[in-house]
Amino acid sequence: MATRTIFFHISTLGQVALYSLAILSIVVCVYGFLRRIPLWRQGRSIPPIKDWIVRFRDLKEQMFEHRRIRRRKYAGKMHLLLFYGMLALFIGTNIVGVEHYGAFFFGQHWLYRGWFYLTCKLTLDIFGAALTVGIVMAFARRHNKRSPTLGHTAWDDGFLLLMFGASITGFLLEGAGIAADPSRAPYTAFSPIGGTIAHFMPGMTIAAYIVIWWVHMPFVLGVIAALPYGRWLHIFVAPLSIILQPERRMGALEPVAMSDVEETGRIGLGSIADMDRWQLLSLDACMECGRCTDVCPAHAVGKPLDPKKVVLDLRRLMATQSVVSTGQNGSGQTSPDSPESIFIQSTDVISDEELWACTNCHACVRECPSLIRHVDLIDGIRRYRVAEGRLSGSAATMLRQLGSRSNPWGMAASQRLEWAQGLNIPAASATDEREVLLWVGCAGAFDSRAQKTTRALAQLLQKAEVKFTILGPKEKCTGDPARRTGDEFLFQQLAESNVATLDGIQTRTVIASCPHCFNTLKNEYPQFGGNYDVVHHTEFLAKLVESGRLVLPQGFNDSVTYHDPCFLARVNGITEAPRRLLGESAIIPLIEVGRRESKTFCCGAGGGRMWMDEPADQRPGSNRAEELLATGAKTVAVGCPFCKIMVGDSMAQIAGESAPPVMDVAEVMLAALTNAQPIVQAIQQPQEVNRLEIQQAGDLNV
Repeated sequence: MATRTIFFHISTLGQVALYSLAILSIVVCVYGFLRRIPLWRQGRSIPPIKDWIVRFRDLKEQMFEHRRIRRRKYAGKMHLLLFYGMLALFIGTNIVGVEHYGAFFFGQHWLYRGWFYLTCKLTLDIFGAALTVGIVMAFARRHNKRSPTLGHTAWDDGFLLLMFGASITGFLLEGAGIAADPSRAPYTAFSPIGGTIAHFMPGMTIAAYIVIWWVHMPFVLGVIAALPYGRWLHIFVAPLSIILQPERRMGALEPVAMSDVEETGRIGLGSIADMDRWQLLSLDACMECGRCTDVCPAHAVGKPLDPKKVVLDLRRLMATQSVVSTGQNGSGQTSPDSPESIFIQSTDVISDEELWACTNCHACVRECPSLIRHVDLIDGIRRYRVAEGRLSGSAATMLRQLGSRSNPWGMAASQRLEWAQGLNIPAASATDEREVLLWVGCAGAFDSRAQKTTRALAQLLQKAEVKFTILGPKEKCTGDPARRTGDEFLFQQLAESNVATLDGIQTRTVIASCPHCFNTLKNEYPQFGGNYDVVHHTEFLAKLVESGRLVLPQGFNDSVTYHDPCFLARVNGITEAPRRLLGESAIIPLIEVGRRESKTFCCGAGGGRMWMDEPADQRPGSNRAEELLATGAKTVAVGCPFCKIMVGDSMAQIAGESAPPVMDVAEVMLAALTNAQPIVQAIQQPQEVNRLEIQQAGDLNV
């Protein structure tokens, strides 16, 4: 019968010694994990978990399918080999344990025999080999042109060598067992690696087998003991980070109850204690792969922001605060008013330059295999610093204008309708029965280039005989610039005012041409009772084309490329509608840029950066403009007014008069409907180099 003896020729004393060492290694392992729990408990409690089905689905996708990890081919294959190799060997070890302890109740070889035994042996050989290959790949990755963003220490090499030792000695032990036990010889085909090694061990003695056994076991127990130390802690914490993530979708920041602010006198993340327990746990889930930094547009153009460094700095702060806050007085607590406590608790480990360099593009969040929300951390610290009066310059001026005029341009509300002259668009009321409300947005109302988008969209809706209305002077900024910059008070003031206005006219469907307005209305206004059917204008236009309400001419075929806005494509997953309009409906050959859809590269306007000073050589828009110019397309289409401004300015700076026009998708469609000729002839326009047209002269220098 195909089987093998557990503890083959290992004496009772040897088994006692093994169990003693095993218990020690498990204690060391468990301690390594448990020592982190008090660090996480420093934070605020998290809300009760509700959507467990969704969370387990996310765990399946990220942990077992490696959905995000596999985005990088080499690292993805390497991690798959490591993960499933270790998982298979762990399961195999447990099967052996069940066989061994079950023998006390069911007799010897009650489970680990016959076809089941042979299947296990073949499977473990295959996955053991996979693990070994994965270890070699990991070692090569760290020593052959290692990426500068990949975290690395001597401990990483040590752990990999420890795993390699356990893997290689495991195969040696398998071969020695086959060579020393003639009863296993007929089944060597099911242990291809072990059987091959056995051929090189003729005359293997029991004593030699026992020596190899004792060489192998310390490696295995060493791996177990070392698991929760260093970056390998993510094996335990990353699944928790994935399954306990906030219910808020990416792009929606955590709301702040003003009653809590009044009670505590604090807002934002000024210290570790201000963070919630999931945020602190997620810091430990970071494996320092550097993917977040690799995709950061601010980092790419030389700004001081490094998303990985933000996480690691906060993780060190979390551990340091815990150390300092114990044993300082009789109660084991540091006085909140002591200089030591103030220094340790402050999130000033993140500099102002790092903090406000972030564009909120969420590229880092999308890439993180552990689902860490870097943007939430950054914007949370921004809230604290704005409340402390630490924001100055052009961004502060923008906030003052937003507070006084309800728009960042500082324009009078009466000017919100100037873009609509001659279009005869009715103002919204509580009694009309219009299909939709067109949310114009501040850029669409006040910026000259964005106004062209708004007019084009309105004309398309009229051609499709859509009954729509606008708020006009009643419309205020959604508050996105305030919230992303860190002024939560101002954001909530604007949000509550707009929700009251929208509820007053019984709004049903809202069309927004600005992805930032779209995201705020759709994903953040529900936090304040504003639940509406919000669609981006490209989605709505695509439906009009599909239903036949808009019919585009054929043969309008000059080349065009499309730039995906971050808050449209990456944050909200809208990538198909604009492409259908450009590539299918209008029969325009769409030349795709390399970084597109959810991998798009930020124009640099998000996170309040639209209103902040920056050197010309540190503009993400310039980086993006070069990519778009390289496509050779005669027209660049966008789906965001901010992208139109930032990319258009950068193109004009790089290519001058030869720069292709930067047009919103709605403008391209209108040109197709009104001019049955190539785009470049129908809608060429001079490029405007200034980003904004500000009504008030002042220090708002962008």
